[in-house]
Amino acid sequence: MLSAINPVVSLQLPAAITILCYAGVILLLLILLLQFRISGQLAALSVRMSKESRSVKLADPDAEPQSIEAGPGTPFEEFLNEDPQRRNLAKKEQFKAYRKWRADKGLNWSA
Repeated sequence: MLSAINPVVSLQLPAAITILCYAGVILLLLILLLQFRISGQLAALSVRMSKESRSVKLADPDAEPQSIEAGPGTPFEEFLNEDPQRRNLAKKEQFKAYRKWRADKGLNWSA
């Protein structure tokens, strides 16, 4: 009955629905593009983090003590002075004995 009185109203309603559908499709496409972009950035970040984690050297228990511990008057120097034969040991053996010495003296942070 309304279309008989005003024929323009019947034409505008489907046009509005069509416009809303196009707007919805465009919005969904934008969301999809943003999703791909974020996914790509996350993949790149994941690759970068895995490369960094592989390149970071894990704490080597046989590594030499830091320079803070290796100077004169330090616990490492005290360890070497207690038994002069310790200086003749291979570095790996020195640091193994040093770690044990530190544990025996209670100098380690762990309980």
